[in-house]
Amino acid sequence: MRLSKFMASAGAIAASFGITIGTASAEKVLTVASWAAPFHVMNESVFPWISNELGNCTGGTLSLKVEYGLAPPPAMYDTVRDGVADMSWIVYGYTPGKFVTTMIGELPSIPGNARQKSVAFQRTHEKYFESVGEAKGVQILASYTHGPGMANTIKKITSYKELEGVKMRIGGGVANAIGSALGVAGVNAPAPAVYELIDGGVADGVFFPFETMHAFKIAELAKYSFHNPDGMYTTVFGLIMNDDTYNDLDSKQKACVDEMRGVNLARTIGWFWDDADKVGASAAASYGHELTIASDAERQYFKDATAGVTTDVLAKVSAKGVDAESALAYFKEQVATESGQ
Repeated sequence: MRLSKFMASAGAIAASFGITIGTASAEKVLTVASWAAPFHVMNESVFPWISNELGNCTGGTLSLKVEYGLAPPPAMYDTVRDGVADMSWIVYGYTPGKFVTTMIGELPSIPGNARQKSVAFQRTHEKYFESVGEAKGVQILASYTHGPGMANTIKKITSYKELEGVKMRIGGGVANAIGSALGVAGVNAPAPAVYELIDGGVADGVFFPFETMHAFKIAELAKYSFHNPDGMYTTVFGLIMNDDTYNDLDSKQKACVDEMRGVNLARTIGWFWDDADKVGASAAASYGHELTIASDAERQYFKDATAGVTTDVLAKVSAKGVDAESALAYFKEQVATESGQ
């Protein structure tokens, strides 16, 4: 009782002189809503790495805990914005109409791996898109991409023309437009549902990168892949944090988050995803997977078939008040720069 009275008295005296009594940083464990399997690269590698880095930076007062089943993939943005979870990773294309500028990073005929495109898009976002303010109620800590997207099928194809009318799962965003340009019968569903779609005969293939051969067990079903060295498509993701969560961090914790975010975080996540592509390729090989590289004629056919996709995306991004042509040129330039390192 005497101690509590002393502390109350000391607090009153300090307040009267405008003094704040210092306290140790409160330990915080941030809830990360995730939607892929525990062995997916985001859950197995990226989030543990981020948690460890934040723990080291803050002296052990800030860490992450991954939770599954909080919401389906398309609802992850709202889940974080509304404070159900502190953080998540989202597919921008799962919320059509909400994010438009991100489509620049998903355009066809731009070669590059996950690291190269992740760094390039994050730089482009910071230079051209951040000021548009498409994200509401959340902090975008980094935007990043997966590796080269391919057409993965249960029956072998050697030409894009053979995809016409084929039931292919497409993940949203620009990939939908690319599928339409190629004449596929698009099947829309979040990534975790793809195995069941193909296994049940609802889809005969999927637009996916190599990492999914392991992460979503696609190697068990789709034994053939058709790859375009010029770049077929990619998906842009966002690593987001609730605004209130960010603002409630103490100064040291917030400084550690700010030090990590941005291009460096996008690059590191890209590295993890490139490694995941190697794991996926290994898993595919164990099932006798066959990879077909598009011929020069097929690459030109694809470029011609999807030219209108780029034109349409540039128009939509321009409508946001962005110099879309310059943003695309800058993105391509940054991909090339990162590729040369």
